Amino acid sequence: MKLKRAFLFLLIAILSSLPVQAEIRVDADFPGGNVKVESIDQDANVVCVRPDLRDTPSNYFYFYFRVTGAENRTVTFKFPDKSTNFGAVGPNVSVDGGKTWKYLGEKDYYASGTKFPADQHEFTWTFGPNDSDVRFAFGTPYTQSNWDEFMAQYRAREDVRFETLCRSRLDKRDVELFRVPYLGQGKPRFYLAFTARHHACESSASPVMEGMISFCLSDAPEAQWLRQNAEIVFIPFMDKDGVEDGDQGKNRSPHDHNRDYVQELYPSVKAFKKLIVKESEGIPLVFMDLHAPNIRGGNNEFYYSHGPIEMEKMNPIWNRFRDKLAENQKDGTLKYEPKWDVPGRSDGKYNSIRTFTGKDGNLSSSRVWAQGLPNAYFTNCMEFGYSLCGNATITPVTGRELGRNVMKTLAEILIEDSPKE
Repeated sequence: MKLKRAFLFLLIAILSSLPVQAEIRVDADFPGGNVKVESIDQDANVVCVRPDLRDTPSNYFYFYFRVTGAENRTVTFKFPDKSTNFGAVGPNVSVDGGKTWKYLGEKDYYASGTKFPADQHEFTWTFGPNDSDVRFAFGTPYTQSNWDEFMAQYRAREDVRFETLCRSRLDKRDVELFRVPYLGQGKPRFYLAFTARHHACESSASPVMEGMISFCLSDAPEAQWLRQNAEIVFIPFMDKDGVEDGDQGKNRSPHDHNRDYVQELYPSVKAFKKLIVKESEGIPLVFMDLHAPNIRGGNNEFYYSHGPIEMEKMNPIWNRFRDKLAENQKDGTLKYEPKWDVPGRSDGKYNSIRTFTGKDGNLSSSRVWAQGLPNAYFTNCMEFGYSLCGNATITPVTGRELGRNVMKTLAEILIEDSPKE
């Protein structure tokens, strides 16, 4: 009896000394987070999730969630059948709390050109002993903290302005405006305006805007010319609440930010329209809106631009822009070819005014509105693949590189078109 009791105490001591496995937890309680957890099977290590569509009536693919308590486990994450939630290089993974990211299928793509299967509804991840905060996302997230980190290098410059366009619709946040002011005498020769994140989830556009800004503030001759001849404004988050709250944003009910240029439901759209009309009056206006397209396939895996809509006078400028950008970007990481661009149309099909104005013309996109202004010189919409963009993944580094060349190209055109003194 004493022997049995001693063995029992020994067994209890051994078992009590073994580490207790934590429970897998999944959440989106951080800026940009988005997930709906359907179930977590702690024994089988299977997590069923789906995007949180919120006020979006149609299916969409944006997700961004955090996993804790999964150290030393191999976990399978399942999305709904008959849905496509992964781009050409799969989900994006961060093992350092969202600081750096790498696509799950990136290695296979670069090694053999193999893309992540479009009909695959799940993926598996093995968590190391120190993987206490691992995040998974559709693309590369970009929120306020990323913007603040990048812009810190310019805070001390006296030739820039950090301003507020307005308060967000929920009155929770400022909508930033970054200005590179005109340094010349008299009126500027051009007024340049750039916007991003009309659709909150389209984060691949944000590092491109960073690159455009970095070029404007560089010592390149074209950049110095811009500062002496143009007033330049950047709006990084047109849907600021959507970006921070983790909304996908596109097709939001009753309409998204980039269909609001008639009704002005959103304060940022109303304030932006008022700003541009007032500040650019009598000055040739250049407007570019930065986006990401659909999930994958075709043009969705490239960088491309939309041609002017039913505006023949802008087509020559657009064609020059395309040719010059192809030359400037030829040695860049992200491949660009003008053949990927989408010409404007006048027959009511895709990329015509009718496709952007809604029933009875009660909606309008930003570029349709801008190109209708009397001083519109060149208006354009640019699309950057969410993950695969040309022949490589779009990252903060490659996106900035492309953005610098976009701005350099635009500057070259404006220099050519300026009256010679």
